[in-house]
Amino acid sequence: MIRADVHQPFFRKFLYVFLGCTAFAGWCLYDGLIGYPKKLTIAEAYESLPEENRREAWKELAGENGWPTITPAKTADDIRHDIGSQFMMVVLCMLFGIPALLMFMSGQGTWVEGDETLIRNSKGREVPIDAITRIDKRKWEAKGIAKVYYEVDGKKMKFVMDDFKYEREPMGQLMQFAEANLSEDQVTGDFLERDKKRIAMQEAAQQEAAEEEAYEDDEDYEDAEPYEDAADSESKSNS
Repeated sequence: MIRADVHQPFFRKFLYVFLGCTAFAGWCLYDGLIGYPKKLTIAEAYESLPEENRREAWKELAGENGWPTITPAKTADDIRHDIGSQFMMVVLCMLFGIPALLMFMSGQGTWVEGDETLIRNSKGREVPIDAITRIDKRKWEAKGIAKVYYEVDGKKMKFVMDDFKYEREPMGQLMQFAEANLSEDQVTGDFLERDKKRIAMQEAAQQEAAEEEAYEDDEDYEDAEPYEDAADSESKSNS
């Protein structure tokens, strides 16, 4: 029985997304609950002072409360808007972070395994090899996704093979099991796995033959008589 365990680097990316969103959400919460409310208190106190001699009165009030004596950079309304924005960003972080965490958790402990008679996964789905009717491999080469169509008790079903989520080499072996009883017409979008090794060997042999031919051409060139131009020939004849 060949087993393809989960490919952790694929799912780990979702964990990093969750951690990044969590860190940013924590920063936004701090600003929304502590940082900006403190600035709002200062701005409201500044704006409550009479406009006449406000700067002098502000220096006195700020000194009494231990606040910066410089004029607040933002108005109270601007700061209230900033507080609302911080909570909106927390919500956005949750919208991205929670699904990413769920995606990471969904892959933990999962697997796909099979042999010459059956392919199954950790979720309990089983695909009898002799029930497979066709395979769509149009996304297999680029994205590692193939759709296996099969029929059991008159019901047509689909099983997805994914060698990005699961270890690539075992998934390739499982694909060979899935294709064992199929013809080329029943597999679309890519070569049969059993043919790929033969094609690779043919291409390697052709490349090797081309390199040997190029090498022989170089040797023939090196063994040829040195080229003499007209001036050299005339010089030799006069001597």
